[in-house]
Amino acid sequence: MISPRKAILCFLTFGMSAFASDFNPNEVLVKYKDHASRSRIKMNQLYSSVGVEDVQHYSDSMSKFELLKLKENVRVNDAIMELEKSDSVEYAQPNYTLYALPAHEVEGVSEIAFMARTPCILPGIPFPPGCEDEDGGGGGDESSNKPNRPELKPAPEDVIPPVVDPDLDKAYGLSTIHAVEAWKIHQGSKKLIVANIDTGVDYNHPDLAFNMWRNPSPSDKNDVVGFDFVHNDGLPYDDNKHGTHTAGTIGAVGGNGAGISGVSPRVSIMALKFLSGEGSGSTSDAIRAIDYAIAHGAKILSNSWGGKGGDNKALRDAIERAREKDVLFVVAAGNDAEDNDGKDPQYPAAFDNENLISVAATDKNDKLASFSNYGKKTTHLGAPGASVYSTIPGNKYAKLSGTSMACPHVAGAAALLWSKNPSWTYKKVKSVLMSTVDPISALADKTITGGRMNVEKALLSTD
Repeated sequence: MISPRKAILCFLTFGMSAFASDFNPNEVLVKYKDHASRSRIKMNQLYSSVGVEDVQHYSDSMSKFELLKLKENVRVNDAIMELEKSDSVEYAQPNYTLYALPAHEVEGVSEIAFMARTPCILPGIPFPPGCEDEDGGGGGDESSNKPNRPELKPAPEDVIPPVVDPDLDKAYGLSTIHAVEAWKIHQGSKKLIVANIDTGVDYNHPDLAFNMWRNPSPSDKNDVVGFDFVHNDGLPYDDNKHGTHTAGTIGAVGGNGAGISGVSPRVSIMALKFLSGEGSGSTSDAIRAIDYAIAHGAKILSNSWGGKGGDNKALRDAIERAREKDVLFVVAAGNDAEDNDGKDPQYPAAFDNENLISVAATDKNDKLASFSNYGKKTTHLGAPGASVYSTIPGNKYAKLSGTSMACPHVAGAAALLWSKNPSWTYKKVKSVLMSTVDPISALADKTITGGRMNVEKALLSTD
């Protein structure tokens, strides 16, 4: 009989290889040139020549983009070649699939990072641990494609005077990066907004609710704490685990007498869900999330996701739009145990946008985590990412591993640093975070800085 551990390892290996294709085979994302003529007659001629079945139009900062749904017999590459013959088209590309980044290591059943909703092998039998029968998958309503998600509760009051968070010692990353010492200098500010672009957030979690962003001008979609680009509404609830976990590392409420604290005990977390409960999403929705964050005042974007496709110009363009608005883009390096300087890197981690910080994962011993990507030219620094203890949906906590867990340590540190120095630019924040790392031998030839982040040093920096 196969052991449970071996069965789980086999399941995880299969789960990784069973991801969907790297792009949607029926969609093309197209960007039109500035001032291009897009009359109805001309566009209908173009759609007809390409084999377009339906068109999704965008507005505001994405007004030059369209998502084209192709007829069943039209191949993506053929459509792209036809589109790029048009003098109105700046570029066309596949609508690449992007993924939450699950860990490749297993340290024990209780610490397995099930980033997707895992189906039970046999209905009614709870194996592997944490699985869900298909018909019960996210609590969905049979009459609707939208899952049943809890309504947003009113924001709780601050805890005054502060009460010690009982489980701080379980979150070893806080002491590793000297966050506890940093809090004696500064504890953050709710004026600073971090967009957690992920699988959503359990916005009612008692260790997150006070630090959730509250939109001063919600739209008719009732986007009070953020937006769900999967279901196109204002309830970005996490039906996975991944996004709530990363949110807790960024900014679980400090001093409320519950659980842990995030790196920034006071912050505003904007929940932007573009990854489904299964842990995947499209480039087009990732871009919508990035642009929403920029438009609604986020200064830091935390991005624990990625995929292949170095020619993903639309994603690079979105990060560049963030740079133009003085917004910092923090991203996980990836979990392939590979060099992002090489031929098949993870994106957006390997992009060279000036406002991007790519983060590798370290463990409790300040070693490079076995699963972590790296890159002497593309990966900026390290942060704790192995067996990280943080919030998960349902008022719970868990240890998960991955560069996904390292990325929010840096996003939280950036929030702490920037809120202390609100006149700084993204360049200054990035420079100080990089110049104040603790050098460690495991990262000497693996990252640009050769070090693991130290947020106390960053706060004390006067450079």
